[in-house]
Amino acid sequence: MIKTENITKDFNKGMRDEVTAVKDVSIEINKGDFAVLKGPSGSGKTTLLSLIGCMSRPTSGRVLVENRDVSRLPERFMTKVRRNTFGFIFQQFHLIKGLTVSDNVMLPLYPTDITPSELRKRAEDILNTLGMSDRKKFQVQKLSGGEQQRTAIARALINNPAIILADEPTAHLDTHLSEEFLSIMRNLQQQGKTIVIATHDPLVYEKEYVNLYIEMRDGMVRGAGRKH
Repeated sequence: MIKTENITKDFNKGMRDEVTAVKDVSIEINKGDFAVLKGPSGSGKTTLLSLIGCMSRPTSGRVLVENRDVSRLPERFMTKVRRNTFGFIFQQFHLIKGLTVSDNVMLPLYPTDITPSELRKRAEDILNTLGMSDRKKFQVQKLSGGEQQRTAIARALINNPAIILADEPTAHLDTHLSEEFLSIMRNLQQQGKTIVIATHDPLVYEKEYVNLYIEMRDGMVRGAGRKH
């Protein structure tokens, strides 16, 4: 499903402040995995997640998604892979204030070939699944933290992605909301989605259903394994 081959990511290459965020990383994530990239802040987790999700390109090495090398694709094709394959959940929700819940959820598919009525129905179906149908016309700044999180999850699902990438999704949530988030992710995995979460939260990586862990430090993989 996802494979990286000796990928390295340098920032400010050749300059005095050059930084190597990811160094010579090779990993493999299978379809249906619930995978965790674990490690302290600054270990390279977020950078690796962005490379996997086609949000940035490696300085060297290859990223393969569904057996296709995406690391050297022209930007317009890379954008298409990103839109068709991945759903992104960020540490900050990045919801747009002044827009309704429904409008925020539909935003990743603009512009699109899908008709407005079909797009709205898709958003309503997802919100209904997440228990948010009664909030669809609310402006997002009027929601509670948990409701904002579920709106962000709905937005990540609007393109029916095969892979969901989440960057420190529980960092600003209390234990109850973190458990709620993880329950939703578990349900999505059971529906056949591949889940990849970057986190240093033991509440996440100690879950029994996390079947793959990749431990990072100083931009390198320091350990990896499958629980089952």
